[in-house]
Amino acid sequence: MKKLEDIPKKEVFDVPEGYFEKLPGMIQSRVSNPGAFSRPAWVYGLRYALPAVILLAVAIFWFNRPATDRSPEGLLASVQTEELVAYLNDTDLTTDELLEQVHLDGTDASEIENDVYGLNISADDLDTILDDID
Repeated sequence: MKKLEDIPKKEVFDVPEGYFEKLPGMIQSRVSNPGAFSRPAWVYGLRYALPAVILLAVAIFWFNRPATDRSPEGLLASVQTEELVAYLNDTDLTTDELLEQVHLDGTDASEIENDVYGLNISADDLDTILDDID
């Protein structure tokens, strides 16, 4: 087993001539001149103002977004009629199965009928039209 004294010493690093004699003077000159390492004022402005501006922009975006209705009725109202019809045509639901799940009263049924047919004809006008047809 080798002992530490038996290992030969090698100079691994090369130090320039007179480096350690000049080093204290170089350090002293840099420390005594504070302007050499000072940062411009705009750097401090960016350091503090930029995050504040970003937070302000995020807050404005967050609080100015439009309110969305998250109720089932609101979500269903946001779906286009054509998409609903295409979905119902693609499923295996029959009209009877669909109507079993929906409970409509008279008001709902008349509103649906008015929306589907789009006819708002009074009973007198309807009688007049039927008389003209006969």
